[in-house]
Amino acid sequence: MKLLEVENVTQEYEGTRIIEGVSFSVEKGETVCLIGTSGVGKTTLFQILSGLNVPVEGRVLLNGENVVGATGKVSYMLQKDMLLPFKTIEDNVSLPYRIKGMPRKSAREKVSPYFGQFGIEGTQKKYPGQLSGGMRQRAAFMRTYFFGHELMLLDEPFSALDEITKQEMYAWYVKISKELSLTTLFISHSLEEALTLSDRILVMGGKPGVIKEEIVVERGSEEDFTTTQRFTEYKKRLKSLLLQ
Repeated sequence: MKLLEVENVTQEYEGTRIIEGVSFSVEKGETVCLIGTSGVGKTTLFQILSGLNVPVEGRVLLNGENVVGATGKVSYMLQKDMLLPFKTIEDNVSLPYRIKGMPRKSAREKVSPYFGQFGIEGTQKKYPGQLSGGMRQRAAFMRTYFFGHELMLLDEPFSALDEITKQEMYAWYVKISKELSLTTLFISHSLEEALTLSDRILVMGGKPGVIKEEIVVERGSEEDFTTTQRFTEYKKRLKSLLLQ
């Protein structure tokens, strides 16, 4: 079932078209990656999907409802974790409930059972500055999840992490996406990340930016997909598309 439908979305600034005629959909439970060179319009598209920006043409449908210009319809996580340094982790992740008017104690109780599932048990009373980059990202994901929207938009969520932590986070995100039946659309500049996490990859290119191609990622039954010939072929194809 289609959760998100993007229809012929076009945006321009000061008479210059940034993206043009962008159309695609995301099914419930899918993880879809958006890749493309810098300046192609990926973040502009995310701002439209989140309701922060209104396109000059096109529609964005969420469960069939046109949500163009409507904020608060999706969960949107920016590149940086944006945790509040003066709040404990439990107060950071329960912030979505506090915004909705829930008392602090009730909000803390609401999020408490999830700390183990998100891999940050024991951090409740700590502050963001006391956590590693990976733990901070998990806390940020947890907070994003509690905004309670069906679609999660993630803008380069792992870019600030070192390579070893990234690999750990990839495995964790695949696992928790299945457990919680998450629907995710994320931006990445990493081909390995896109192939490791995604069910489908949308390749953007051109000026103005368009969707050049959609690639369905078939991993097969191998334990480590990244070591397979199929992975190498996908990567070569993606590189070729990005260089065109």
